[in-house]
Amino acid sequence: MIKSKLNKCKGIGIAKDFKSCGELSDKRNKGLCQKCYRLFIFSGTKAGNEEKEKFFIKNKKRVDRKQIEIKLEDKRNSRKEKSEMNESSSMKLADTYFSRFIRLKHSEEGLCTCYTCGSVLPIKQVDNGHYQKRVHKVVRYNENNCRPQCKKCNGNTLHNGKQVEFRINLINEIGLSEVEVIENSIKENGKYTTSFYKEKADYYRKAVHEIQKKLGVKYW
Repeated sequence: MIKSKLNKCKGIGIAKDFKSCGELSDKRNKGLCQKCYRLFIFSGTKAGNEEKEKFFIKNKKRVDRKQIEIKLEDKRNSRKEKSEMNESSSMKLADTYFSRFIRLKHSEEGLCTCYTCGSVLPIKQVDNGHYQKRVHKVVRYNENNCRPQCKKCNGNTLHNGKQVEFRINLINEIGLSEVEVIENSIKENGKYTTSFYKEKADYYRKAVHEIQKKLGVKYW
């Protein structure tokens, strides 16, 4: 590491006539150490006042530039947070209506049968279970991938939401080839935007309304 050269505190240029401390210093301005420089610009002399004006103009520009950078960074963060919030809230809304749709579609007289254990519960007491978990967004709203599940089965982390039983029942219902389509599709990548989730929310909101109207019920 290169050390700064020590020089005697002695005014130069506009500060030439200022009486300085004469001590060695590695940080100097107009030949003066930091302490003497501050004394110089607040000395009340014409030369000191001129230097003080330059000093404040220079530092104001630095402050203004820093404030602009901070404001720009705040705006960028705000836009990012707003975008994430919109996407998150839109996805949550889409999940809500899709869950209602799946449970309605596979219900009978307000009751749903858990796809993996067979227990029968009121429609509002069961979950929308996913065979391939919804973290795979490509199958998050795949109707073949979802069936009603009781909260105990859906929350069974040890057996991944009773995935083995889920697969067996899906094969019996829709066939092995369709199940393999679901399994293979999770390898795909896609871009899921706020508009995508809003479209899903709108579609399944209308679908839920139509089914409830057709059945003459209103669960939500």
